[in-house]
Amino acid sequence: MNPVEYHLKLTIRLWTGAAPSSYSSSSQLRDIWSVPGEAYEPIGIQKFMTLMYSDPLFKSCPAAQNITPNRFYTGGDLQTFDDLYQELLPCGAAGPATSITANIQAVADPAAATAAAKKPALGK
Repeated sequence: MNPVEYHLKLTIRLWTGAAPSSYSSSSQLRDIWSVPGEAYEPIGIQKFMTLMYSDPLFKSCPAAQNITPNRFYTGGDLQTFDDLYQELLPCGAAGPATSITANIQAVADPAAATAAAKKPALGK
C-alpha cells in the first residue's frame, strides 16, 4: 500500500469508522458515509474535508489543499474512492516519505490498539 492509499483509507476510517474491507475503489463516497442523522451533503463533506486537510501527508500537499467541497457534491468530479485517490496521487511525491506505523483496522478501537502495543514481544 502506498502512502497516498494508506492516508486516504486512514482518513476515511476516522471519518466514518468504515474499514477498508467494507468498500472498494469504485465505492461512492456518499455510500461510505453512513452516519445516522447526518447528511453527506454538506455535513459529511465538511467533516471529510477537515480530516483530510489535517492529515500529515495531505496537509502540506497542494493537490489535497486545492480540493474544494463542491467537487464532492452531486455532479462534482470526486464521487468515488478512486476519483479521490487519483486526485491525491501527487501527494505521494510531495516531500519526504511518511512513516506508516498505525494499523488502519485498529483506529476504530484505540484502547485495543494501545493494549496490543503494550504486550511484550514474543520471547521477552
